[in-house]
Amino acid sequence: MTNYILEADASAADVIIMPVLEDKGLETAAKKLDKEFGSALSAVMSAEDFTGKKMQQSLVYTRDAKRPRVLLSGLGSKKELTVRRYKQVLGAAVIAVQSKKSQRIAVVIPETVLSAFGPYRAAKETAAAIEIGGYSYDEYRKPEARVLPLKAVAVTAAFDNRSKTQLIKGLADGALVGQAVNYTRHLGNTPPTVLTPTYLARAAAKLAQENPGLKVKVLSRPEIKKLGMGCLLGVSQGSAQEPKFIVLEYRQGNKKDPPLVLVGKGITFDSGGISLKPAGYLNDMKFDMLGAATVLGVMKALAALKAKKNVVGLIPSCENMPDGAAYRPDDILTAMDGTTVHVSNTDAEGRLILADALCYATRFEPKEVLDFATLTGHCRIALGSDRSGLFSDEENIVQKLTAAAETVGEQLWRLPLGEEYSEAIKSEVADIDNGGPSGDPRAGASHGAAFLQHFVKYPWAHIDMSCCYYTAKGKPWIRQGANGFGVETMVEYLRG
Repeated sequence: MTNYILEADASAADVIIMPVLEDKGLETAAKKLDKEFGSALSAVMSAEDFTGKKMQQSLVYTRDAKRPRVLLSGLGSKKELTVRRYKQVLGAAVIAVQSKKSQRIAVVIPETVLSAFGPYRAAKETAAAIEIGGYSYDEYRKPEARVLPLKAVAVTAAFDNRSKTQLIKGLADGALVGQAVNYTRHLGNTPPTVLTPTYLARAAAKLAQENPGLKVKVLSRPEIKKLGMGCLLGVSQGSAQEPKFIVLEYRQGNKKDPPLVLVGKGITFDSGGISLKPAGYLNDMKFDMLGAATVLGVMKALAALKAKKNVVGLIPSCENMPDGAAYRPDDILTAMDGTTVHVSNTDAEGRLILADALCYATRFEPKEVLDFATLTGHCRIALGSDRSGLFSDEENIVQKLTAAAETVGEQLWRLPLGEEYSEAIKSEVADIDNGGPSGDPRAGASHGAAFLQHFVKYPWAHIDMSCCYYTAKGKPWIRQGANGFGVETMVEYLRG
């Protein structure tokens, strides 16, 4: 675990990361560098080898034996400074210094960042960005090929007695949130031969064991059948792995307050079932449980932060496989609330298992329910790979979620619900159809959301994560694999 300390000046470190703005940020940085290291670093700027453009980096060697290297990292223009950009620049810098085998680093928080975000927010997002940037899933690689984890981070900032307290608190909270994001990422990156529904249930149980504020209950096939969760049972039929329904409760708020319920899709591998995916689309289907991993990451963060909230996490989990017992197109399944569902596509399985979870959520008399799911490829077609789709008729929830995402540097984009989508999922042989309008690929994300909406009787929002849940090749600020989307947004939403 990385150790964070706050200092007025950078202490002994393998490398100092100094984010620098264009414009007057260069002049300010140059003066600071002249004062601490002589003219060697500011000369790099005056020669225009480094101008502070976004993501520009320059590693400069000093004459200081205790602080031998400084990595100048460009933030771009001040008017374009956002939390998202700041965190990307820091993440890229961390990855760069790790490539130099650095494990003890110092990070300078510019005064412009402190002013723009406030001491607590600046420190929190700094620590979160460092944690997320430093993570690598490489445990199956040879030891010499693995990324060396950071051991110590000295954070340098200008502060007085009041801001010092906020900075220290921000660093501590940001590290915990970043670790929760990486926990989610690690679950998502784990191979599906290992991460089965049973493994996911054990991970939830371990999380509860490590955090006394959490309680867990795991339902197996007999209990699931007794509850009438016919959709979850139907999807799981083709797999040798037993389905699990995981219930996590965190009740540290006022006992009279109804809980917020989080629901996460937990398909630990999705072959498409009998409606088998084409070969190229089978890769990365281990990530189809990232909705579930997001819920677990949020619960981990809340417990670590000792948040005074009442939150319930629900995770329906199984594999979607195509053996001789698998559910078929034209089967009719019965959800927990008695709704009958005609199956026109076994690769539209996520909405089926979520339907039973949304029905189960009713027993908690929730304040509101938010679900997270890698639900539709249609959402990725609509939005690309940097925003997730947000569906809800609750204006207050939409506004709060959008604001929370922006605050932490994640991105949501509202997509439509409406009568036309609800009508389109009606079936001639059952109550509703899981595939939407037969043969019509248009508005698939909204049809999926409308299917889920059929089962809700409370304030609700659905986040379709299919757009931005992982990076196939990595980006300068985050390595390849699951990116932990949604954890930071939900922690901000719940605490805000």
